[in-house]
Order: sequence, then structure tokens, then C-alpha cells
Amino acid sequence: MIVTDYRNLEFYSEVPHAKEVIDFIDGFKKTEMKTGRYDILGDELFAAVSRYDTEPREDRKFESHRKYIDIQIVLDGKEELDWAETSSLKMTDNGFERGDDIAFYDGEALSTVVLGKEQCAVLFPEDGHRPNIMHKEIENVLKIVFKIKK
Repeated sequence: MIVTDYRNLEFYSEVPHAKEVIDFIDGFKKTEMKTGRYDILGDELFAAVSRYDTEPREDRKFESHRKYIDIQIVLDGKEELDWAETSSLKMTDNGFERGDDIAFYDGEALSTVVLGKEQCAVLFPEDGHRPNIMHKEIENVLKIVFKIKK
């Protein structure tokens, strides 16, 4: 997992399409696009914009993805994101077997970060992550999740 300000993404060679992600965020901030899916490079790179209320940690599950790298950026509000290597977690729902690009897990966090305004987490297939967790209190969050095909 990489945690950084979105403007620094181009400094990480491990992050494909960093320039396109930065350009999309800059454009989004100027136009205030609606929630939903935005194809940037088709299935190679797309963004899902959502607005939601954060939840207590016990209501959230760890997840991971195999086909896509996630870049999760919080533009408004604040949330916690737990991290653990998938090898340290117990799979409870193997969506991969159904052809989905998500599996869910139980387990303990090895690390927790707070994502605030314009901070992002880059999550690779080995990065189990539990997003959307309330930080001190329930808060409304505007987030973009970019999916980058591996």
C-alpha cells in the first residue's frame, strides 16, 4: 500500500496511469461531476465516484482485488482505512470463484491510516483493506476509487 497526496502519484513507478488519474481529479474538482462510473481508458482505467456516510469498524470487512489496482482518494470528509496482507487474513467470501474481482476477509489490521482531503491509498492485490471506517464520528465522504487493470 502507498499513502500519499494524489499530486505525488507520478513519483511512484509502481502506479500505472498516474498522470491520467491526476488529470481526472483536477478536472473533477473544477466541474463537480456527479457520482457514478467514469470510463477514462475503458476497462484499463475507470473511476467510481461515490458519496456515503462512514461506518463503525465492526460493520466493515476487509477486501482485496486481483484484476485491478485500487487508488482510493478522499476529496471531502475523512475516513479510516485498515490494512493487512491478505495472507494474514481469513477469507469469508471468495468472489473470485464467481468471476468477481473482490473477496472479503476477517482479521486484524496491521496498520490504519486516516485519509483526509486529497489523500489517497494505492492498494495492490496483496493489500487487504477495510475502507469507509468512521474516524471519531460518522462523517459524509466524497471519494473516488480508480480501478487500474494489472
